[in-house]
Amino acid sequence: MRSSVIVPIFQSQTVLSIFLSSLKRTVEPDTQLILVNDGSGAEAAELIEEFARTVKSERAGAVTVDTLHNKSPRGCGQALNQGLEIADGEYVFFIDSDLILQPGWQSGMQRTLSEHPDAGMTAGVLLYPQTGGVQHCGITFSETLGRHLYLNARTADLPSSRYTVQLAAFAMFAMTREVREAVGLLDERYFNGYEDFDYQMRARELGYHTVIDPSVISYHWEQRNGVHRAGNRKTNLARFWKSWGAQLVNDVTPRMVNTLFGYAADLRDFVLLDMAETRTDAADFWQALADASVIDRQSVLDYSAKVSGEQPILLPQILPAELLAEPRPLLILVENFVRLLDNRMWLAQRLANQAADIVIDLHGNGKRLTDLYENCWPGVKVR
Repeated sequence: MRSSVIVPIFQSQTVLSIFLSSLKRTVEPDTQLILVNDGSGAEAAELIEEFARTVKSERAGAVTVDTLHNKSPRGCGQALNQGLEIADGEYVFFIDSDLILQPGWQSGMQRTLSEHPDAGMTAGVLLYPQTGGVQHCGITFSETLGRHLYLNARTADLPSSRYTVQLAAFAMFAMTREVREAVGLLDERYFNGYEDFDYQMRARELGYHTVIDPSVISYHWEQRNGVHRAGNRKTNLARFWKSWGAQLVNDVTPRMVNTLFGYAADLRDFVLLDMAETRTDAADFWQALADASVIDRQSVLDYSAKVSGEQPILLPQILPAELLAEPRPLLILVENFVRLLDNRMWLAQRLANQAADIVIDLHGNGKRLTDLYENCWPGVKVR
């Protein structure tokens, strides 16, 4: 079936060139490409037109290209709407212009929509080009906060099959024509932020949902997403939570608990260490374990006050030295597991005494400390 791929472009020439090269290599037949240059300037405009000429020459009859040029940036929502107004495919894709697309992304997402017709929407997995770690594979929510699910995980640590999420970013996203016609256009009151989440919530009201296919993977620089993005973040966020906050579900806590139980169902012998800065989310996690009667809530040792910002968590400077020789295993709660990567000496000493320590983070990741270095790269969140 014919696909329409809409690309809003507010991008530097170098990153855009890498993206267009990957798009040309991976776009599949029977596709309408719609490139919306949202005020990126003359050099980007020429790059886009050269790409269009090349594709029309090399893929005549299989791939069509429509180019739209805005003299100044109108915002991502308006750019996507410009594309939606002329999209004629049975499947509609939103693709960011700072991706490095990998083969099979298009057919993979079409297959998900075909095999999950009740869902109507799907997204793939985006990786950091710098580290190879997961940047985005769906959004998980606590009571008051949305987080990137499995942030910085290896792809091997993701679920092996498709899974449902409440929301996903439009960076690499697809929906059926049925969803597009039912939901309509994006709400342009959002300016460069949260218009994608709002759109999916409107679709959810109509009975659709978003499915992630972990086998669909591309890389994402996450650069130049539009003007005034930071300045409008609070307004966009406030509008979104005012409209949809009551319909969001705290699903990160049960994800964390399920992840933990995959490592240890009996936690009575564990020393419980809390080093997470988001105190309400940490409290929800420990309370869920207490409600499941697997821990004593009063036995949690709170070291969170010694952790600051997004800096590495240096365990020798935070934890009592006697914990190195503690015979019982440790259960460590942190914001994100990569914050523990700068502790090779401490971990070597600790693992000489106990190899069953577990780290759980507020993005749903879990792993044994023995696997912290062997099963991940020396990289951290770069967002």
